[in-house]
Amino acid sequence: MHPTEYSQFLKRWTEKFDPEQIWLKEAGSTAPTESAIRQDWQKNVPLSTPEFDRHARILRNQTQAGLIYRLLSGLDTFEDTVRVTTQMAESALDASLAHHRVILDSAFGAPSNPALTILGMGKLGGRELNLSSDIDIFCVFAEDGETSGPRVRDHGDYFTRLTQQLAKSLDALTVDGFVARVDQRLRPWGSAGQLAIPVVACEDYYEVHGREWERFALLKARPVAGDRDLGTNLLDSLKPFMYRKYLDFGVFESIRDLKSKIETEVRRNGRDQNVKVGRGGIREIEFIVQSMQLLRGGQIPTLQVTGFLEALSALVDESILTADDGRQLREDYLWLRHVEHVIQAENDQQTQELPADCGPLAAVLGFESADQFETVRRQVTDRVHEAFVSFMRVEQPVEPQQTQVSEAVRERLDALRENPTCERLEPIARARLVTLLDQLGPELTEYPIEVTERMLRFIGTCTRRSVYLSLLSENPATRQRMLDILNRSSWVTERLIEMPALLDELLTLDPSEAVLSREAIGQELSMRLQRVDPDDAERLTEVLVQFARGLAFRVAVFEVRGEIPLMQVSDQLTWIAEAVVTEVLHYAYREVAHKYGHPVCTESDQQDALGLAVLGYGKLGGLEMSYGSDLDLVFVHGIDADHLTDGETPIEGGVFVNRVVRRVIALIETNTRFGRLYDIDTRLRPSGRSGLMVIGLDALKKYLDESAWTWELQAFVRARPVAGYRRLSAMLKALRSDILQQSREPQVLLKDVVEMREKMRSHLGSGPSDVGFDLKHDRGGIVDIEFMVQYQVLAHAESHPELAMYTDNIRQLDGLSESGCISTADADALKKAYIHYRALNHDAILSDRVGRVETSAIENDRMLVQALWTQWMSL
Repeated sequence: MHPTEYSQFLKRWTEKFDPEQIWLKEAGSTAPTESAIRQDWQKNVPLSTPEFDRHARILRNQTQAGLIYRLLSGLDTFEDTVRVTTQMAESALDASLAHHRVILDSAFGAPSNPALTILGMGKLGGRELNLSSDIDIFCVFAEDGETSGPRVRDHGDYFTRLTQQLAKSLDALTVDGFVARVDQRLRPWGSAGQLAIPVVACEDYYEVHGREWERFALLKARPVAGDRDLGTNLLDSLKPFMYRKYLDFGVFESIRDLKSKIETEVRRNGRDQNVKVGRGGIREIEFIVQSMQLLRGGQIPTLQVTGFLEALSALVDESILTADDGRQLREDYLWLRHVEHVIQAENDQQTQELPADCGPLAAVLGFESADQFETVRRQVTDRVHEAFVSFMRVEQPVEPQQTQVSEAVRERLDALRENPTCERLEPIARARLVTLLDQLGPELTEYPIEVTERMLRFIGTCTRRSVYLSLLSENPATRQRMLDILNRSSWVTERLIEMPALLDELLTLDPSEAVLSREAIGQELSMRLQRVDPDDAERLTEVLVQFARGLAFRVAVFEVRGEIPLMQVSDQLTWIAEAVVTEVLHYAYREVAHKYGHPVCTESDQQDALGLAVLGYGKLGGLEMSYGSDLDLVFVHGIDADHLTDGETPIEGGVFVNRVVRRVIALIETNTRFGRLYDIDTRLRPSGRSGLMVIGLDALKKYLDESAWTWELQAFVRARPVAGYRRLSAMLKALRSDILQQSREPQVLLKDVVEMREKMRSHLGSGPSDVGFDLKHDRGGIVDIEFMVQYQVLAHAESHPELAMYTDNIRQLDGLSESGCISTADADALKKAYIHYRALNHDAILSDRVGRVETSAIENDRMLVQALWTQWMSL
């Protein structure tokens, strides 16, 4: 059968435009390239709107005639057909956008930020448009603002008009036909929403209001026209909404619901003969693949693709589907899609319904009769439906044993059920909540009542994100893990309540990944910040807080579960802080330099001319950070303080570095909706509170040489560069070594250290009414050990320079032992006591207790430390 005998559209087109079929058999018999398609559409941009619309339809119909001819003649593969249809739609959108933007700019002026992205959804986003498909889009612009005139419009109005006009030029039906049916109902808020919205509104919508079916819709989302970088960055920010870091079994509930609605529609409208939504149709195959993408895409990034065939191949490559199952699904999908295309080729209509008389369709498809076609079709759809039903046979959660629920637990669960806020939840969220509470009753009875209260506080924060409720409901093992963690640590509980998204971290913990290198932590933070607008300081701080708290949360859970030792806990927390300070320092420097230009460095390394370095003191300098530790920072510069910067608005170098440092402190201490990064203590800078916020290297050296108190030298024992200018950091390391190796009068040093310790103890140690032992400040505690070590390093570094190498107590004790300054037995005993104290202190923090313990728990360590203090530190 000749193509024009089957396709009425092709017959009409050839009779009108190509009666001899010369174009059809020559140029039309070869699929056009992407560049040729785009060039043809761009030629229409300068035309008047009536001419643009007319030429667009003529061009579309000619392209469509070629597509149908090649399809029915067997010249094009499936991939050829969907490539051309998709590229034609993208080129049409780009051309219409460019055409109408010129017109609107002439009327209203250009927007202050002209960036607009058109996101393609469905088969357009998946690069698999069928022969006569709608194109699903929604439009997002960069930010709110106004046009430049002559008639000023806000961005919302301007981009809404632009969206309306570009869509009208494509989908309006005229005497020449149409270009594409444009469907914008998949945008946020659907038909009730604005046609074009700013990025921030789009992100907020999915974060607060996004529904399960919209996760499926976004799977295929892709920027198809306009500013593609804007679209890519937006979709990157939405990935946490689409892809969960855990096995998202809530997906199955969504599929069942969607499939049930489709089946109801099929029965109601008599659409059993529909190759897309009927039994065993295209939709069921797509459900299988898309569901697996959502189910596992959070753990396997290769599944985060928009095309169906691409996703199917990834599932096979990752061994989620067997090669045989993948091959069969691919063959059945391509067969059904080919049938769909041939059905649509008859009259250029968006339909998947089998015709009443399948004879012509069967003949074009190469069957001898309609009955033979129907036999094969039934085989395919039966096979697809069987695969779909098998996929949907999800293992049901194990029913909990009938354990009696305690009265205290029951009262609290019932109170949440009857809470008006929970009563107003959407039916799906309400059902998930009730199911979870029923399951939790017997399980919570096995724990102290505090665990029930902690669990219910968490549930109360995430009722609007009911996927978490579904996850906990369908995964008893995960639920048990969470209850164990809540029982062991109130600190972890509070972090979960502050940021429910941390549940993702809790549920994907792999002990083999408990310890990350300093480089890996820095690289992870850098990658996250690449998606942040360089001018958006608020977003920067939010990302930093999420990063720091997320990683600290992971470390805490590993520590609570006994899967990471104390020393590695401190390393991880220290490296997280270093990464944050490094990124904030560079951000603040760029921000100030952008406004005032760059200062002059006294010694410049062209590859690293930052001119600023940060000294970490205390826990940060000693690699002993804990949860909630402050950052003791001193800022040092190597910049010519009197020389002006090189910007259009120059300032003195000293003013420049001061503004950078104040900006660093402000960013780190900024309160966000997720909390703040750290509290910063800069009192250890030269001259304390009365001193400069940032000091030059020479001034620091002079101060330490001539004016520093002994307690400041003690603090310098634990100081090390943690961020900034590499050359300056190297100089600071050398300065520290020089200062520590200076000659000191032993008795004067001893007297100063002991007097400072007694002064601290009188202010911070336990009083007569205090119960228990203060791990840090009481006699024989942590500070006594630190003071003894600092004294020994300052007393012996002159004759043993190797003592100046390390900043942490443990390696300093090793150095003192190896150099013979103290005995190995004393060093080992102090190390053991120090680690024990710190472990008890971490336990107290994670249990939300003050750092005090029963004296009996540390009696041996306390007596040993006191004995060594008496031996070493007596005046």
